[in-house]
Amino acid sequence: MKVAISSSNQQTVSGNADECLSFWIYTIENEKVVDKELLELKGNQTLHRTFYDSLVEPYVHPIFETDMLLTNQISAQITAKLKEKRTVAFIIDDKDLESTIGQLIAGTLQGHVAEEYNCNCGHSH
Repeated sequence: MKVAISSSNQQTVSGNADECLSFWIYTIENEKVVDKELLELKGNQTLHRTFYDSLVEPYVHPIFETDMLLTNQISAQITAKLKEKRTVAFIIDDKDLESTIGQLIAGTLQGHVAEEYNCNCGHSH
């Protein structure tokens, strides 16, 4: 399983996954982390711009290759678009990266599927 965690400062779980440019990508096999890498994107490669900016070249976002996105905040629209790509977004309160992954592996991570939040970006979607 591949899990992305939004991390704007590259040290903690962050919110606003729609505009985030840094994600930790964890690969989990047999209830263990087997790989962890930092994904650093360019300014036009945010999830929001990937889905809604007609000026951005067609781009296959690396988050599409993950099974799950953990974040402190994400819009309903981006959540729906990710679901089409088979990536489920979860909103969590935890900020500690290692604690979050440990709880996920142990099955104790508290959070909810990110479908009840609304985007206030000003675009019509």
